Amino acid sequence: MGAMDDEGFEALWRAQFQAVARTATAITGSSQDGAELAQEAFARAYQHWRKVSQMERPDSWLHKVAANLAISQQRRSRLGRGPSAERTVEGPEPPDEDLLTSLRALSPAQRAVICLRFYLDWSVEDVAEALHKRPGTIRALTHQGMQRLRADLKKEPQDE
Repeated sequence: MGAMDDEGFEALWRAQFQAVARTATAITGSSQDGAELAQEAFARAYQHWRKVSQMERPDSWLHKVAANLAISQQRRSRLGRGPSAERTVEGPEPPDEDLLTSLRALSPAQRAVICLRFYLDWSVEDVAEALHKRPGTIRALTHQGMQRLRADLKKEPQDE
């Protein structure tokens, strides 16, 4: 890569790293995993920079890659072959533990769709394109995930 290409990549990194890390964190439930997955997404962008730099929305591509990496990680962790998904999100604002617990109970695909739709405010079509699924599948995953979240979050706390 030339100096101009490096500057373009660095500008993208400065502008988008935190947002991509937040997306991955929202899906995995771990800020450490989110940051690592964002780094991996940017490493892949760097490897394919000629192609990525020509895209209309390279930031969208990065979120897509991070989301797919997060989904894969969640699947591996459910099978006992990856990092634990039980770590909590760390950051300046304490997370809503009930929401995090409910999000962790969703399937990786439901969690990714919910995070992309409502955390990043992406359209059904944008999420479908990012996750390589049909819009109808995205709507179904959104519906299923939201039903489960509503049911979990409506439960009264158990007296101990």
